Amino acid sequence: MSTDPQEIIAQAIQSARYNEAVVVTINNEDDDGTNNNEQQQQSREIVLVACLDSENGGIIWKDAATTSTSPSSPSTSTTSTATHNDDVGIVRHLRTKRWALPMLNDHRRNEMYNTAIRSACWQKVAEKNSRNNNNNSNNEKDDNKSSNHDDVVSILDIGSGSGLLAMMGAKCTLDAIQEKDDDGTSTKHMKDVRVTSVEMASAMARLARMTIKANDLDSNIKVVENHSMDENFSLDQKADMCTSELLESGLLGEGVIPSIRDAWSRHLKDDAVVIPRRARVFAVLVEGLPLDVHDTDKTTENLNAATDFFGPDLESFKQASGGVSLTTTPNKISPLLGRQDQSGEGAAESNTEGILISLHAGSLLDENYNEPLSNGLADYNDYKLIPQQNMKESVNSQKQRGIRVLSEPQTVLDFDFASGLEALPPPTGRSCSKQIVATSDGNCNGVLFWWELELGDSADSTYSTKPIGFFSDSDDSNNWQDHWQQNLFLFGDTQVRKVTGGCPVEINVSHDDTSISFAINDQNSSQGDTSRPAQRRRLNQEECTMNRCISSTRALQLNDSSRTQTLRDAIMYALETKGMDAPLLDLSDMGICALIAAAAGATRVTSLESSSGGIPALAATIAQIGNNFDFQIIQAQAEHVTHAYILGEIAEIVAAEPYFEMLEGWSPQEALNYFYLVRSMKQRGLISPTTSISIPSVAILMAVVVECEDFCKAYGQVGDSKEKVVDFDHTPVNFFGNRYHTYDVSLPVSEYKYKALSDAFCVAKLLYDEVKIEAADEKGDGWSSGKITRPGKCQGVIFYVDYLCRVSKEKATHQKDGVHYASITSSTASHRQVVRKLQSPTIVTEADVQKGATFFCKTSFDDDIHGIEDHCFAFKIVK
Repeated sequence: MSTDPQEIIAQAIQSARYNEAVVVTINNEDDDGTNNNEQQQQSREIVLVACLDSENGGIIWKDAATTSTSPSSPSTSTTSTATHNDDVGIVRHLRTKRWALPMLNDHRRNEMYNTAIRSACWQKVAEKNSRNNNNNSNNEKDDNKSSNHDDVVSILDIGSGSGLLAMMGAKCTLDAIQEKDDDGTSTKHMKDVRVTSVEMASAMARLARMTIKANDLDSNIKVVENHSMDENFSLDQKADMCTSELLESGLLGEGVIPSIRDAWSRHLKDDAVVIPRRARVFAVLVEGLPLDVHDTDKTTENLNAATDFFGPDLESFKQASGGVSLTTTPNKISPLLGRQDQSGEGAAESNTEGILISLHAGSLLDENYNEPLSNGLADYNDYKLIPQQNMKESVNSQKQRGIRVLSEPQTVLDFDFASGLEALPPPTGRSCSKQIVATSDGNCNGVLFWWELELGDSADSTYSTKPIGFFSDSDDSNNWQDHWQQNLFLFGDTQVRKVTGGCPVEINVSHDDTSISFAINDQNSSQGDTSRPAQRRRLNQEECTMNRCISSTRALQLNDSSRTQTLRDAIMYALETKGMDAPLLDLSDMGICALIAAAAGATRVTSLESSSGGIPALAATIAQIGNNFDFQIIQAQAEHVTHAYILGEIAEIVAAEPYFEMLEGWSPQEALNYFYLVRSMKQRGLISPTTSISIPSVAILMAVVVECEDFCKAYGQVGDSKEKVVDFDHTPVNFFGNRYHTYDVSLPVSEYKYKALSDAFCVAKLLYDEVKIEAADEKGDGWSSGKITRPGKCQGVIFYVDYLCRVSKEKATHQKDGVHYASITSSTASHRQVVRKLQSPTIVTEADVQKGATFFCKTSFDDDIHGIEDHCFAFKIVK
């Protein structure tokens, strides 16, 4: 791996996304290339943040350490801000790794870990006391025998985080030593506890040191900034105990197996206690329910709520887009997308690999989980909804998605971390067959799996990530958390099988050191073709399907036929208005608008691919070749484009979905980025400044005020009212992390329970044709407003974007001044939305609602004096 800072930065930027920070530490060096202590202390940390380039459009990287010296809004920690210097590296790390606060706010997890660690510490102190007393007795009998006392408990903590587990180990051991003294048991040979806590993220290592110091345990705990598996990392003496929480939703993705394997090989004593002790994986067979399609023109016969995550369905996309094929192969299989055209041949060669999606499964299991956020048919002030005309809903609205369970939960994998090296699976992983009995008839599209963790020996020391409200006889509604979700593993096209209630289905379960996968054993499936060999996922294979390259959210977008059809309608309207020879410039990544235009007969089409990743440009090129389209694909940043690159030199039609790979999941930023691109290119004369048509014409930033108790508990202040987590002071964590009222979170809100307290209302409008941003205010003061329609606690605001595209009258849903528009919304499950937590929740009563309680929002762009944030929100409630 390169150690050159410039190469490290370049590699990190290549894969980073909006809102992520790229952190590189640069040490000063002597002339001979070695670091001295003074220079090491003068090392500089670069914290690069992807920001919107308001001048040119696209992304510009800024060093947050130099552009921001203080938070834009102070933390709500009760500790004085003078106690801590504002460390932008820590702030950005906690903002990027948003699971940090929800994990610390998971009280069930914290208590179980504390109980297990306390028991293990007392066990180790008792064992050492016994050995030391025996040694002491033997030494008294033999005066010439040297003392061999084991007087220090040594603990290895892998992955410091806030330092919580390390502090539990230190304090519980000290308590055990003190307790033995107090009850008269001899502990004169037991001196201390030494905890070595290893953390590879420099920002978290610094935060852990602060938190440990705040709890006066810094003399017992040493935080080492390194990876525990680094060959240069070692302990002075092997550890008596090992604590870790190297776990993610899929269980293995953070490397718990190789880390524990290395610990047993190099760092632990033979009788060491390891926490957690075991993990078990549970699975059920699932079927995707049909999408609730109301419009007959939607081509979704091959899709259901499970297969929809494979994207896109080629035949459905082809029909919705007006004939665009996303493949080059004769058997109509996309080499990137991994999907087969079901109307063609080659079924045996379609995608068999399967994909893994982590999500809150309750949103798919419970049809009443949430109310729809919007159907994209709002009345946008002066853009009036056309009554009873084209009242369509998106294919992917939240209320239309669901899966059905086809079996009882069954244990499919078991991992033993505590019984030594031989008990761990080999690096090559394992494969095994499990028979799962179907409880009802259906089409098995995949499995839903989760895991449980055995932390200690007691019966109440097992932590489970099972879906809340399912597969349990007790009320587990208080167990919701947002750092570990469930996992939907979906089989490839040829792996889908009909199952019969009461009949067993043989499933192949495989894992390596970082992932778990499933496949139906075709030879033993109750309805399978027994002539086929079993098809199981080849771990770590290099063959790429598009679902390895795009997110499930992007797959859902490409499968949303309503969205694609609206883009097609808008492009057809523009071409009919401007003519087929009008120069058309597609500014979105992946070139979907360019492909639709070329399929419609446009002769001068240019697609600008500005993503730092190569997948969007490659996907556009493959589709271009497959359709034999003759248009221009440019892979460059917008500021480098000149007239010579654009077919026709000056674009008369500019189009975007909008979709930008770097900004995926951040719909306000996607809308704003398209605005900056259009503005810049009009100023440079690349797009006709006065006569061009934009697709879409308008972006409308929408807001809904919500009560979201679970979200606020997860992303609010860590600890109790005194900021203590299991009696450990976490004020440093709150100082740096409790800032979710100052920035947005990108979430698929259909997976989160909320109660809408207002109707959706317009906050701001981005007018692409006029290149103008307008506040949706009535008084000219910049404050837009929405009436509170239901009583509750106003805790947050969900934002999304609705786009209006000019279309013919027959296709329209809205009109203004005789111009007709159709809408595309990012409020559905095929998009992520952004959520802003309110700093001070406000309770609104029924009486307040009757009196006209109103929520006000003011939005500004490019006003951040530090140059990092691309927008700012201000809120107020008037009762």
